[in-house]
Amino acid sequence: MASTSAKTAAPEVTQVKPEALVERIKTLNPQILGKMPDKRAANLVRMALRALSEEINDTEEGRLRVAGLGGVIIRQVEREGKYGKKEQVKRVVLRPAQPKEKV
Repeated sequence: MASTSAKTAAPEVTQVKPEALVERIKTLNPQILGKMPDKRAANLVRMALRALSEEINDTEEGRLRVAGLGGVIIRQVEREGKYGKKEQVKRVVLRPAQPKEKV
């Protein structure tokens, strides 16, 4: 007997690499990195993202305001897991900062 529930395809994942972020930074403000080599700038971006990730992982519940990125809301929610068993999971929601209007 075939299942009547339609399976939805998972959305495609777009990977954002530190090198791509460095290129975007250079496009937005060419002087901000000065003469810093791209490899060093990419390492700096990578470490900043890692530090932000650790900050989010260390926060059990609450709100974080990240300058330039936006707000991060962290909640512990209960959901139904395998076999109908309830489980606690961390839900992390990003509310991106609104872009500033160029004058």
